[in-house]
Amino acid sequence: MKKCLFLISGLLLTALLYGQDNKWLLEKPGAWRFENYLPEKSYKLRNVTLSAADNAAFRTNIAALAEWFRQNHSMLKNPTGYDMRAIANRMWGDYTTKSEAEYGLPATLAFLFEVFDAEGGKWTVEPPQYGLIVNNIIGGHQGFYFTPESLVEDGSRYDLSRSEEVRKAQDMLWQYFPVSWFKESPCPGVDIYSANTGATEQIVVYNPERPPYWLPVTLQELADASLAYYSLFQKVEMDRMILDQLRTEIAELSAEELAAPAYFGHDSHFVLKANGSGQGMQIMRFNPEYWNKSLPPSAIQFMAFWNPVLGNEEMADHLRRAGFPNYPQLFVNLIKWEEIARLINK
Repeated sequence: MKKCLFLISGLLLTALLYGQDNKWLLEKPGAWRFENYLPEKSYKLRNVTLSAADNAAFRTNIAALAEWFRQNHSMLKNPTGYDMRAIANRMWGDYTTKSEAEYGLPATLAFLFEVFDAEGGKWTVEPPQYGLIVNNIIGGHQGFYFTPESLVEDGSRYDLSRSEEVRKAQDMLWQYFPVSWFKESPCPGVDIYSANTGATEQIVVYNPERPPYWLPVTLQELADASLAYYSLFQKVEMDRMILDQLRTEIAELSAEELAAPAYFGHDSHFVLKANGSGQGMQIMRFNPEYWNKSLPPSAIQFMAFWNPVLGNEEMADHLRRAGFPNYPQLFVNLIKWEEIARLINK
């Protein structure tokens, strides 16, 4: 979510700076090209043994997904005012290889609007773009409750003999994330979430015949996972103080609160940053039972999109200042969600 907002702000700023000395050829016909950077052999997930055939099949499936958009989305089928550059890439970061809930091979698919300028060139460095996420459980929510530290394994904070315990404790906390409030389901297999009115929306596309893709987390689960992690760091004073504070915070919670679903944020707790009173965004985890494991990891079973949610006045203001439309908003406005839902492999 934060990355989406940063991207929107960054693109607008770049557009303003770039557009001050450039005029755009908004009626010039453009071309399509697709670049597939998904690995052929090296993709790895913790719980899934992958073959070269799995990776090859996934590359093919994502290429087919990009081609589907080309044939079925007017801004890609007939690009005007820009060249359309579609890029498939792997999901970066350790999370995609560490979570016990992963099964499907993850990827990003980005559509870059390389806008033509009047000087005969085009905007190729970080142009306006829209991206979606495939098969990755980071999609559709508000980031993570807990971000693992980059630990220096020198034995200064924990016994190196317990390194595997530290890794597992980190991974346990890493699986939790806050989610925005459910807004609507425009069709079976599509759910829309929004933090508040006018905020960027997260759109989850899934198989409605499977178990829920997210599961609620109790405050007790979150407390236990936090204790398991912080209790491993007891060699320096600051770590001991954090653990003492965590124990104090847990002791202040009633049995009823601990048994309740966890929600992100607390008025006075800064280690266990959650409450059991329903205030804030609910904390969830991905349900490993969602995946249909009779399908190969290369199958597309889960996708996440986003909607900038710009109104007519904001769109007009963007056009006036930047000199070209807000292409990501136009792109999502033209998506037919019932057709997208049918792209999920069942």
